[in-house]
Amino acid sequence: MIDLQRLRPEDALSFFRSKGLAPPDARFDFRDVWRNEHASNFVVAKAMRTDVLETIRAALDRALANGGTLGSFMDDLEPELKRLGWWGSATERDPLTGELKNVQLGSPRRLRVIFDANMRAAHAAGKWARIQRTKNAFPFLRYVQIQRDTKREDHARYHDLILPVDHPAWLRIFPPNGWRCGCTVQQLSQGMLERRGLKVTEDFELEERGVLNRRTGEIEPTALGVDPAWDGNTGHAWLDLRARHAGISGGLSAPAAASELGFAMRARLMGLGDGREHLGAFDLGTGEEIDWNVGKPKRVKLTSSIIGRLESGTGVGLVHNHPSSAPLSPDDMAVMFQRQVRSITAAGHDGSLYRAQMLRPSHGDMRELAEVAAELIDEFAPGLTNTERDHAVRLAVLDVLQSQGLILYQESLGAQSRAIRQRIEETARAVAAAIVRVMNGDA
Repeated sequence: MIDLQRLRPEDALSFFRSKGLAPPDARFDFRDVWRNEHASNFVVAKAMRTDVLETIRAALDRALANGGTLGSFMDDLEPELKRLGWWGSATERDPLTGELKNVQLGSPRRLRVIFDANMRAAHAAGKWARIQRTKNAFPFLRYVQIQRDTKREDHARYHDLILPVDHPAWLRIFPPNGWRCGCTVQQLSQGMLERRGLKVTEDFELEERGVLNRRTGEIEPTALGVDPAWDGNTGHAWLDLRARHAGISGGLSAPAAASELGFAMRARLMGLGDGREHLGAFDLGTGEEIDWNVGKPKRVKLTSSIIGRLESGTGVGLVHNHPSSAPLSPDDMAVMFQRQVRSITAAGHDGSLYRAQMLRPSHGDMRELAEVAAELIDEFAPGLTNTERDHAVRLAVLDVLQSQGLILYQESLGAQSRAIRQRIEETARAVAAAIVRVMNGDA
């Protein structure tokens, strides 16, 4: 089997690191976080304490980043979990029912399951991202079941299935399709199909069966042959920004909203692959796509086509990605006011979306405003990390601009940004309020 290119570990890592911790009341049973919900929630059943869950996540992160083996993962993690008291059996209260139950905490068997499930899921999500980046050249996927003595007959029904990348069946049966499932997919071009004498499967319809979810009492449709817990495609769920965008795109026409969302998803997808910023521009009135450009990790330039449309007075929306997942920057706001850009949207690599609409022009110096905010943040909260400080400066500047009626600012935070926001929001808001008081002559 030909592998088009080795999977970048960054793809799997980006997926894994974009997750937040599941809420405390969703950590008891493995069905409390279900199917595609794993794209945004990291959870280990019965790991009710946050320190335990964070310890397990850190060990998995190290294994993904460094290519760690199951043996090294277990050797490192077992003593830590024993130190935390999360080992052997214990009595825990089920948040759903209130019952006290005897449960299994850490054990060698559980560590093997935790490692295997998370590694397979992360690499599958990373592979899906690669597939999306290369689907124009390689538009087909072939399901491949490894031919071994332990292969599952339930999965054999999909072996040699060939469908377009965007066929809806891949949202249900993209492997792995069960615990310790070794199935994979092979990405193919039209030429590769022809050279190998392969054909796209015609008239494929996914068959389903009803499965009782004993946690909810509901009968759930499940793809035939797929373990109920694995019916889905967490890579697709990870990359899909539609729900978040719907929450910040009010007031846009349907064509404009579609262009903004399409550019946001494309910029983030491509940025996840190369670490650069990518920029799209569209007409806010018609939704027409104007141009696209690729920049550097922290900057991307407007093209002559975009500048020309701005100078003609066209209402232009800009969309780009932020590899850091930070909010819109003072430089973004400077471009907005200097170039009279009606709206700017940024897609963070953790799935955050940030959007500012210009309400009225400003001739203020955005960099000077950012410097003042930074000085006050250093005074108010000198212990912030560089990342936290950067987020705080950006949020303070945006807060000031919005309080002055210059912009309408909206956001929908991913897990990484939400965690940072919890640590810096109070400081950023206080700094913004102090700046506004000075600007209004109240201090």
